[in-house]
Amino acid sequence: MKIGIVGYGKMGKDIFSLFFDKLPDAQFVVIDLFGAEENTAAVLKTLDKSLKRKKLTEEQYEFKKDSFVFTDDTSALSGCDVVIEAVFENMDAKKELFAKAAAAVSDDCLLLSNTSSLDIPSVFADIPHKERCFGLHFFYPVKLTGFVELNVLPETSEASAEKAAQLVKAAGKKPIVFSGEYHIYLNQILACMVSHAIYLRESFGASVPEMRKALGEMFAIADPFEVLDSVGLGLMAGSPDNFRIERNKGLLGYGCEKMNGWLAEGCPKETLSFLDFMAERESETGADCGKAALYMAALILNETVNAANDYSGDTAVLTEAVQDTLGLAEAPAFYYEKYGAEALFAALDELSAKTGFGSYSHKDKSAWDALFK
Repeated sequence: MKIGIVGYGKMGKDIFSLFFDKLPDAQFVVIDLFGAEENTAAVLKTLDKSLKRKKLTEEQYEFKKDSFVFTDDTSALSGCDVVIEAVFENMDAKKELFAKAAAAVSDDCLLLSNTSSLDIPSVFADIPHKERCFGLHFFYPVKLTGFVELNVLPETSEASAEKAAQLVKAAGKKPIVFSGEYHIYLNQILACMVSHAIYLRESFGASVPEMRKALGEMFAIADPFEVLDSVGLGLMAGSPDNFRIERNKGLLGYGCEKMNGWLAEGCPKETLSFLDFMAERESETGADCGKAALYMAALILNETVNAANDYSGDTAVLTEAVQDTLGLAEAPAFYYEKYGAEALFAALDELSAKTGFGSYSHKDKSAWDALFK
């Protein structure tokens, strides 16, 4: 297989590293506009170390060092079976790159966008043979999440989706398919979780450290504020219109407004900046955050139930993907048993009455029991 990767920033580098390590017989073309020579040298240096440490045989080393090319010439994508775009979140840039890629490859080469927020049908609006076009969304950092979203178009063929699913599996990840308003769904629920945490901070009158302490046991890797810090306000503070599930636009709009307010106050948009910014501005409030975990569980479980009601695939896979993406310490069913429907529904009803946000409207107990029991 010959794989093209367009863009070699943080995400493109992670995607290349994943496939380069996991697919020993694959060849790669990386479209790198700014550092082709430097990045080629870096990959060769890594291969040299692997050979010296006997992680590669001489035969494997010889193949691997000739199996990739970094270039700024999109015509080099010719002959690729798959092209994965991983450039910054700009519609015009993505459309231009896919136009060039489509001109370079065959009509059956998969064209896949890693966009985390943009409208996927618009990305491919001008591309012929849309049966091979859809989103393939990895989370950053790639190594920490087990799922990859396949965000298919109405025109996407089953054969193309299956080909991408097999590629994802070969790389040691699990594919999960979404369509329509649920495009990039796992990213949407992640954004809802962060916006909900911001609302709870305001509601409790707490500082970020106090909220992090209250929520810490729920999250195995990173709490919602640490997620915000690692992604950065520049990406997280986008428009809620980028997400298409209507019920969540109120909550997402609230979160975007608060995050844009912090940007206006001087918080850097880059990653690993938010927590330092807040630490300089906040002090301990002594707020009672004892119910924070209950309220967080209520939101996450409620959104999972609402999504499962619309989801045409395996809901067990969906709930597993939610746990994996959000970094929950336990499966969603654990929190349903821990808190019980009565307490969770009371929390949601309170939140709904205070905000009017559709994210807090819930289905009846039978729907929750069907998913979590």
